[in-house]
Amino acid sequence: EERVLHAIPHADAGYRCVDELKSEFHPGTRQELFEELAQWLEDPDQRPVYFLSGGAGLGKSSIAHRLCTLLDTSTDGRLGASFFFVRGSGDLESTRLFFSSLAHQLALSQPSLRPYIISAAREYLKRGSRQQMKHTFEELFRGPFERSVLTFPKPIVIVIDGIDECKERNLTVNLLELVLELPTILPGIRLLLTSRPEPHIQSVLTSASAHPSVSHRSLNDTVDKWEGDVRLYLEQTVPKIGLYGDFVRDNPDELERLIKRAAGVFNFARVAIGFLDAYQDHPEEQFALLLSSRGTGLSALDALYLQILLSAFPPEGWSIPPRAGRLRSFLVLIALSYRRLAPAVMAFFKFETQVSTADIIWMTDRLRSVLLINSQGQIVPLHATFTEFLLDPQRCVHPLYHVDRAAGNALLASACM
Repeated sequence: EERVLHAIPHADAGYRCVDELKSEFHPGTRQELFEELAQWLEDPDQRPVYFLSGGAGLGKSSIAHRLCTLLDTSTDGRLGASFFFVRGSGDLESTRLFFSSLAHQLALSQPSLRPYIISAAREYLKRGSRQQMKHTFEELFRGPFERSVLTFPKPIVIVIDGIDECKERNLTVNLLELVLELPTILPGIRLLLTSRPEPHIQSVLTSASAHPSVSHRSLNDTVDKWEGDVRLYLEQTVPKIGLYGDFVRDNPDELERLIKRAAGVFNFARVAIGFLDAYQDHPEEQFALLLSSRGTGLSALDALYLQILLSAFPPEGWSIPPRAGRLRSFLVLIALSYRRLAPAVMAFFKFETQVSTADIIWMTDRLRSVLLINSQGQIVPLHATFTEFLLDPQRCVHPLYHVDRAAGNALLASACM
């Protein structure tokens, strides 16, 4: 049985395996939402699927991760499985291992389900390990459970985060249609789904046919209502950074301006904290830069990204070759690399203006408020909005930093050859 269980193909997609970026949660925030989720879990009359949507940077993944943590540390084993989609991370941005990963996790976490899953897996694996999504669902879920009489004392929860980060848009609709069948196949299962409000996802989860089984909460509608959460985060975090404690105590209006600039968006607050932490000397100057009006007409987050780039790579020193060539090559790799890459791998690309491993590590450090090197040694954007910003000429208005997708892909192709 252990060998069969181990042979079920699965991705390391559970909440404990994802980067720390998706797990940051500030204590004392989103209390009203978690009270609502607790009621959803305990009330048997609630709809079995809870769909949490919201724009970039509102904290969807942090909420999903926090719920997984709470359920997994409870004594009644309520967390059945979790799958966190991550853009640019191979199996974590694909549908191929989605259902087999859920089955593998459920067999490990739920002793009552294990015999059914192992028995089904014996037959399933005879036809190959990585099968199409529809076959995996039919043989590992519908087949073993549809005619079972399993009951659970309390609902078992499956958390699926970042559905919009699945690269196979044409298969995402099919995935969601199958996911919505799970509560029928396994009564007592509850599903938390999170995503940006993209049309192909909304068309399934907010449709008339889904309405009887799906509760929808949009974080976009709560930005003003829960703006105090971001205030709490900034008020408690900024004073702990070097000289900023004395500065905001003597200049409380400056902190208030920063809170208003954040406008309830957690990602803005998180990036702003990273910026301040990166430049701890002369706090009055750093606050002035952080709150500057550069990029008039841009969103607050885009203006912040632009200011971070301007501070890290000032145009007066970086607009001339060969510096400009090295910076362009670096930003192209950050914005367009299909996979997350380590600095040494990035240096392997043969650009016209060659970028060394030391160059890449140094430039990453200059952008440490928006980039980090993860536990696998790969360079990772703090949030998907940063690469989206680099690629959008309407948002990244400075030509030194904007990455043209076509020209960037041509540069990568040439560097590969």
